[in-house]
Amino acid sequence: METQTHTTTDRHGYSLRFSPFESNHMLLATSQLYGLAGGGSLFLLAQSSLDEVNSQNLTELCRLEWSDGLFDVAWCPYAADIAATASGDGSLQIWSGLDAESALTEQTPKQPLLCLQEHKNEIYSLDWGEKWNYHTLLSASWDCTLKLWDCNRQNSITTFVGHNDLIYCAKYSPLIANLFASVNP
Repeated sequence: METQTHTTTDRHGYSLRFSPFESNHMLLATSQLYGLAGGGSLFLLAQSSLDEVNSQNLTELCRLEWSDGLFDVAWCPYAADIAATASGDGSLQIWSGLDAESALTEQTPKQPLLCLQEHKNEIYSLDWGEKWNYHTLLSASWDCTLKLWDCNRQNSITTFVGHNDLIYCAKYSPLIANLFASVNP
């Protein structure tokens, strides 16, 4: 088994997700200064085949910038070139053009397709509705709330309150419709 790496200069990795559509693609969400200050970068990476000259390194297909740290990333479950990121400024970004063809022809938009902002603090986790509600996103924030978003709207559908501390993660159940769980310290 060969190990492949990708080094990011002045960025610290927070989330890595393999593409559900392309077996050799992955997204990496990063932040400057350990997420305490500075911007964030979203990298579209491709695994090199072992017969390539530079097979020890992952290939960077594109790099997108955001003004605050990026803490999580999730591929859209129904579109191979769309993903969402969670940011330190309390916003979610929906990015398009995250496929090899767009990246190689430099057609990947440099700005998000959509930016959703309602959280008052960092969003540290997000999850697509996947099996049950493909168009919904769930976000978990350090403002102690969870929000359910419809990507066809500019505002959240509902806000869930109940945590008394920062929320680090929220995930949908892959087997039970509309069930999710969240965790805080």
